[in-house]
Amino acid sequence: AWLLVGTHLAADTATVERRLSQAARFLSSDELGGRGLGTPGIDQAAEYVAQQFAEIGLETDVFAGEPFQRFHVTIGAEMGTASSCRLVHPQRTIDLRLGEDFNPFAIGGDGPFDVPLTFVGYGITAPEADYDDYAGTDVTGRGVIVLRHEPQQNNPHSAFNGTDHSEHAPFRRKISNAFQHGAAAIIFCTGQIEIGRHVAEWETSIAAAEKELATATAQGDGERAAQLQKKLSRYAEYLAAARDPVLDFTTGGAGSDAREIPVLHCRRGVIDELLAECGQPSLATIEDTIDDTLNPQSFSLPGCRAVGNVDIDRTVVEVRNVAAVLPGSGPLAHETVVVGAHYDHLGRGGEGSAEPGSKEIHNGADDNASGVAALLEIGRILKSRPVPFGRRVVFVAFTGEERGLLGSAQYARDPPFPLEDTVAMINLDIVGRLKNNQLIVHGTETGDRLNPWIDRLNERHGFEISKSGGGFGPSDHSTFYAKQIPVLHFFTGSHTDYHRPSDDFHLLNVTGMRRVSDFVAQLIAQIAGTDHRLAYVEVAQQPMGDGRNNPRPYFGSIPDFANSGAGYAITGTGPGSPADEAGLKAGDVIIKLGDFQIGNLEDFDGALRKYAAGDKVPVIVRRGNDQVELHVTLAPPR
Repeated sequence: AWLLVGTHLAADTATVERRLSQAARFLSSDELGGRGLGTPGIDQAAEYVAQQFAEIGLETDVFAGEPFQRFHVTIGAEMGTASSCRLVHPQRTIDLRLGEDFNPFAIGGDGPFDVPLTFVGYGITAPEADYDDYAGTDVTGRGVIVLRHEPQQNNPHSAFNGTDHSEHAPFRRKISNAFQHGAAAIIFCTGQIEIGRHVAEWETSIAAAEKELATATAQGDGERAAQLQKKLSRYAEYLAAARDPVLDFTTGGAGSDAREIPVLHCRRGVIDELLAECGQPSLATIEDTIDDTLNPQSFSLPGCRAVGNVDIDRTVVEVRNVAAVLPGSGPLAHETVVVGAHYDHLGRGGEGSAEPGSKEIHNGADDNASGVAALLEIGRILKSRPVPFGRRVVFVAFTGEERGLLGSAQYARDPPFPLEDTVAMINLDIVGRLKNNQLIVHGTETGDRLNPWIDRLNERHGFEISKSGGGFGPSDHSTFYAKQIPVLHFFTGSHTDYHRPSDDFHLLNVTGMRRVSDFVAQLIAQIAGTDHRLAYVEVAQQPMGDGRNNPRPYFGSIPDFANSGAGYAITGTGPGSPADEAGLKAGDVIIKLGDFQIGNLEDFDGALRKYAAGDKVPVIVRRGNDQVELHVTLAPPR
């Protein structure tokens, strides 16, 4: 009977909503600074959650006598002072000045380099456009000089998505492509079209300021004229820099997932000097030729080398999952239901922010202070039951979700209770803005009785439920579904404040949070209290159109987002997938796919797109201390 009645047995509605408000308000307060990894605020949040678990009466000696599962992650990088680079020609050496002629990129590796050089145009391999800058050019062990963006940027009929950038334009894709072709270093330089655009913008701004200055002078407004003179001086500096820019250290990314090979950006004039010494055409001539013909113009630079050192200081921090246990009782007490919500957010923005460049606090009230507040309330509800459930319930506030499901991946890698005895995972991520009574539930087909249980329970709660059957998605439940555990993700819908500083407490629907907490608590009670163990169900991913929108053939590996080493680590494979049939296993690290080296997930994605369904592709994995070669027959896109 307890399962079918209101679950707040010891508290009235006002008390419950006050608790939810207090938790969500504190977690999303400016005092916690956005709960970014490596900040005092996220440590305060962890301590708060642990204290709340203890006050509820849950057991908190989960990890060696404490509630904290500790591990380390790299969250960023700073440029050191010992970076250097020189371009060596048999008749001349060009010494580059740090910050003026070149900068290393945070997303590249550090350490010394001494590599022969090859110019590879835009560094693109695009079979769909019949274009490959690497065709017939061996860059193994060499440094490659790469133009930014792509050919025919001003041509609306370009094979590269017209005047918009295609998937081949981003730094990461070009770095991945260079790495796959064996490059040992990458030097970017800016193209003439981008430079021309920025120069024109600053010239327009200068002309407007000069016009304002003339008006202010004619009107005798000396104060305004002085302000405009200062503005014009700044604009002149910006214009000079725009004519031949050297990009900032973090332009390509913050560097938390850095590669082993160095990546630099050089002034265009420096590269032109080197090309002239080698008797090659100027960059402008090369770009014009590529635009006119759409034929690559790649060539080696005999006798030329890039020599130097990249000095990067990586920021490694300790992070913590926070967990507590409600023990079960009886013959099923060894089985576990995991209930989770991530408590980290974006701090003051940066990578992941929907407002690039913003330094404001991203408080993350809905994402995911709402989920953590609901997690705590569900803990209170379930703890208030007069007799134990048959199964234990483990409550986990995950860290590092915004950085790639790091916390849930660490839990799965080193679980306090065996995953084979984990019967379900319930995830609360963005549950604070219930609107139009609509509750979204993902994963409803991943367990054999989830759908009927949800429908029956909702007869009392009366939500307008939107269901999605699959178990994979951009939140922590994916980690558990990859381990063949039934999952549910509760979600009250997206909104324009997502990953913005405007995601604040006053926008939360606390009554909606209470209702969601009630619903989820009763469902967990059903899962933890029934004799029936949910059976895992593999839910096929839905094809995207006819496959042309997702030309990557199906491989079937499941990424290990927490692994920061070289290669693409997997936590497992989809049952019956090509990877599964070929013998890949959890813990394998893919280091080569076909002819392409693999340094991370981006490399794997790019390499996979170069093959088609039906291709049988050799795969080399690192398995422990051994390298194992397997053969995967790729399937149609999913």
